[in-house]
Amino acid sequence: MTQPTTPISRRSILRTGAGAALAVPFAGSLLTSCSTKPASTAPANKTVTVTSYGGSYNDQLTKTILKPFEKKTGIRSTLLANTSLAALKTQVHSGDVQWDLVELTAPEYVQAVNEDLLEKFDYGIISDKGLPSYAKAEYGIKYLSFLFVMAWDQKHIPDGQAPKNWAQFFDQGKYPTKRSVYGQLSDSSVLEAARLAEGVPFDKIYPLDVDAALRYLAKHPGRDKLIYHTANQEPVQQLTSGEVTLSTSFNNRINAARKDGARLNFSSSNGVLAGDYFVVPKGSRNKEAAFRLMNFMSNDADAGADFDQTTNLTLANTPALAKLPPAVADTLPTSPKLADSILVRDDKWWAENLKATEQRFKLWQAGS
Repeated sequence: MTQPTTPISRRSILRTGAGAALAVPFAGSLLTSCSTKPASTAPANKTVTVTSYGGSYNDQLTKTILKPFEKKTGIRSTLLANTSLAALKTQVHSGDVQWDLVELTAPEYVQAVNEDLLEKFDYGIISDKGLPSYAKAEYGIKYLSFLFVMAWDQKHIPDGQAPKNWAQFFDQGKYPTKRSVYGQLSDSSVLEAARLAEGVPFDKIYPLDVDAALRYLAKHPGRDKLIYHTANQEPVQQLTSGEVTLSTSFNNRINAARKDGARLNFSSSNGVLAGDYFVVPKGSRNKEAAFRLMNFMSNDADAGADFDQTTNLTLANTPALAKLPPAVADTLPTSPKLADSILVRDDKWWAENLKATEQRFKLWQAGS
């Protein structure tokens, strides 16, 4: 089975994004729903059913990509908020495939390829002219990039007193409160954060020493000082409600909350650069429409630039980057200006070690 992307150096990603950056998730929709059923009974390839992670990201994806795509092609999109590799697998194995374009984390993408769950991408329909080299894969496109960051509630922690690195973030003496961390390792970089807090340099983080990371977290801040979130919008709710004052999150989620008036902030420094794929499940009823949407997403400069500016994520759409003002491009996750201060997640390591690491993490959370 062909492996997806080859390991990518942080330098190569940042060079590709020259003068700009990569993108991240929103979920909204022409129709947002928790249903797994497509909303339309229109003829094949007149609609496309997309699954992502919901919340503000879906709203932004709808506004910047799906609606302009519909206006240009007449193909309607239904955007759901319940993306899941497990559900994708169930649909493919049952032969009742309801989704056409599915967002997966990088390790999940590798797993889906290895389990023969995906349609091969048709680059006769999808022009690769706008695609950065790191994004193009045989069974998907690494369509956006985002930063895993430390975030805080400005009402309780003014920016001048906010953590400047992961060691400060986990320092119980400096912040004697609970922290919320993302508990789903497929997309979370909390273990990398622990190793960075311990002083391990970027180029020595992988292969990841999971036991050392867990020993650090057990001591700093301590298991009883950690609570876990599993949905991307959850840390925003926990921070704004006062449940916690510190949390891990993603740069686009905190940016969206700030635009809505929330007194939250985050630091890109010491962030972890990662990305998600869009894939087409084997047996998709509207795969041609899905490929046309991917072509639009990867090559339409105006829509791509609107996506980047709205989300503060980097979309895999090189022409869009040329349209961005420097003030925006410099803040994107792939900005060369961040090259020396962020870690690039090793997708290959996580693809090979996700299952075992998740099991180890769950046992540790239970006290083992």
